[in-house]
Amino acid sequence: MRKLRQLGMAVVLTFTLATCGLAGIIPTVPEPAPPPPEPLTITGIIGSLPSAQATEEPTDPVVDVALALLQSVLTVF
Repeated sequence: MRKLRQLGMAVVLTFTLATCGLAGIIPTVPEPAPPPPEPLTITGIIGSLPSAQATEEPTDPVVDVALALLQSVLTVF
């Protein structure tokens, strides 16, 4: 009777491991490759860029103080 119990446990263990091993195998059909993109051709006139002068926008002093405070708090940690 003990041999029959061991055989039953071996069969149950084998089936358990076999189902876990087959769980990752999923047969799929590969997707077809997407068609290559069509080349873009744009005709037009390319002119020179207007010369832009660097202008600095005025900053708000409250924002400057808040950023400085945040930066000093971050250095503490």
